[in-house]
Amino acid sequence: MTLWQLARHDDHLHCFIVEPPGGFWLGIERGSDLLFSQTYSDLDAALARAEALKSPLLVAGWAEVEPNR
Repeated sequence: MTLWQLARHDDHLHCFIVEPPGGFWLGIERGSDLLFSQTYSDLDAALARAEALKSPLLVAGWAEVEPNR
């Protein structure tokens, strides 16, 4: 499930979460490149980390865009 998408110039970041057995996998992709990957045992911790990763990107000039569903 997409949590957020950010864009800057021609660059796009996509943050997503997947619930495999045994935890919640949080990932961030740029195009087809996986930039960040981490598994959490708790959903709230994964969602908090996603927000913590997004905040400095917004400050650095990235803009939030509507996720493709």
